[in-house]
Amino acid sequence: MKKSVLALSITAAVAALGFAGGAQAMVGTLAGAAGGTDLRLNGDGIGHNLMVPYFTAQADNMTLINLVNTDTVRGKAVKVRFRGASNSDDIYDFQVFLSPGDVWTANISKGSDGRAKLSTSDATCTKPSKTVLNATPFVTARLDPDLTVDQKATNTREGYIEIFNMADIPPGVAGVAAVKDDPVATTAGIHATATANPLYTAIKHVSGVAPCSGTAWTNLDLATVGGALQWDAGVAGPLTPRTNGLLPPTTGLMANWTIINVVGAAAWSGAAVAVQSVVTATGVASTGNVVYWPQTADPVVAAALDDYTADPLLRLPNVFDAAGGASAGRAVTAANYDLPDPSTPYTAFANAAALNERPLVQAASLTGSIAATSATNEFLTDTSISASTDWVFSMPTRRYSMALDYASIGGGDDGRRFSSLFGAHSAVTLGTTAFFNATNTLVTSRQICVKGITPTVWNREEGTLTSATDVVVSPSTPADPLSFCGEASVLSINNGGVSAGSGALKASVALKDLDVTYRDGWMKLTTPAATPATLLALVPAVVPGLPVLGFSFTRAWAGANSFGAAYPHRFGR
Repeated sequence: MKKSVLALSITAAVAALGFAGGAQAMVGTLAGAAGGTDLRLNGDGIGHNLMVPYFTAQADNMTLINLVNTDTVRGKAVKVRFRGASNSDDIYDFQVFLSPGDVWTANISKGSDGRAKLSTSDATCTKPSKTVLNATPFVTARLDPDLTVDQKATNTREGYIEIFNMADIPPGVAGVAAVKDDPVATTAGIHATATANPLYTAIKHVSGVAPCSGTAWTNLDLATVGGALQWDAGVAGPLTPRTNGLLPPTTGLMANWTIINVVGAAAWSGAAVAVQSVVTATGVASTGNVVYWPQTADPVVAAALDDYTADPLLRLPNVFDAAGGASAGRAVTAANYDLPDPSTPYTAFANAAALNERPLVQAASLTGSIAATSATNEFLTDTSISASTDWVFSMPTRRYSMALDYASIGGGDDGRRFSSLFGAHSAVTLGTTAFFNATNTLVTSRQICVKGITPTVWNREEGTLTSATDVVVSPSTPADPLSFCGEASVLSINNGGVSAGSGALKASVALKDLDVTYRDGWMKLTTPAATPATLLALVPAVVPGLPVLGFSFTRAWAGANSFGAAYPHRFGR
């Protein structure tokens, strides 16, 4: 295999790389540069922001990732982050620098210590280097501290992946204004005689291998050069990132994934979900803000952090507990590698809000782009062919509305923390319009669950269940018959319990068994829906639904041979 991926997100691991930087570092977006005013799902699979709903290294499974830059002129500075299936904790993150037309590949498997590991032989530039990525297993420092060592290792082996373009890297620059041989820049009226962009030279393949060296390459790791902050949008307006070879990100990323079990002779594959920054009136893809941060362990200035993330464990304002009380402090101390994330302000619409409300607008816009009121798919559990079906439901933007603060659990506090996407108030946690709030969520076994999911089941001959009690969920309670527990929740259909893991995928982190009576058929799950409402006096309306993505994974046997099929859920949006 030619290529593969990995990421570091824990201070000790990244600090060991020897990256330079100052503790006072603060970085920022290229405010005002975004041409896009909204974020929209692109069914064609190409975008600024990609989401892989599920990866697994459980049992004998491994997950292969192919990341493609379809832009044949500009390079892309891309952030990749793996989050755990239980509560979306960061378990691995890093940067990939795709040259024009480049493909980067990696595989994720179970390592000798039980933790997931990433392997790659790709010649594409990464930060940290592929040597470090290949040598460093997924990290457990931000997982639930109450878990045993083995449980923490298990929790690194399932989850979902965030991928997004932080900035474009053009072929050439002249001062801070011109770009060489770049049709996008020409259209924008900034084409001029230019010299080669040294960062582009650093990432461009030469005889199939990118140099990944030079001053421009190492400067990306530095918070300061000559006493000036490298990435602060407040320094020389939006010009500093351009001086360092970065321009506002355009669309062009796509990714494919494959889950393969060589021992069990089964495989499933699919495409990453894509979201683009677009012009609202036309739906045409445009640019986003430059959101580059060094991949280093330098701490981020706390007060400024609120301008760049909606993560309720990282930020302070507009964060509340389940009783409506304002958060008293930050649950996690952020480092540069925590940024950017998908809630970092990316569009001109987000730029128009007050500084620390911009990430909230971004999070609501991104969540709304994939919100769904229902999910429909088939299931196959025919015992004559030993068929099994697992449904995966991933909520990759939930982290930017709510999260679980493990240290706060106890004394009547279940640890839920909500970022109020609807203004500086706590009503969001009391049942007011929201994608996630204290009414439609709960905590079960130290996992956040979304309740109120309603199943409707049909067999293949027009038959349908007449009573909701005919659908049995295990484990569950009468008050909560069906919920999505965890960030990447797996419903194993007719599996007779979950003690040995799910049927098709052998999932174990966020798992429920759903007995739907019929062996084969189809099912529609209705999600609790948010009521349209005004958001921060900027976003016209919040679309109803929950931000759910996922697939149906089926495995069966034909004689001595097994086969697998993956069907994307059909969503009502």
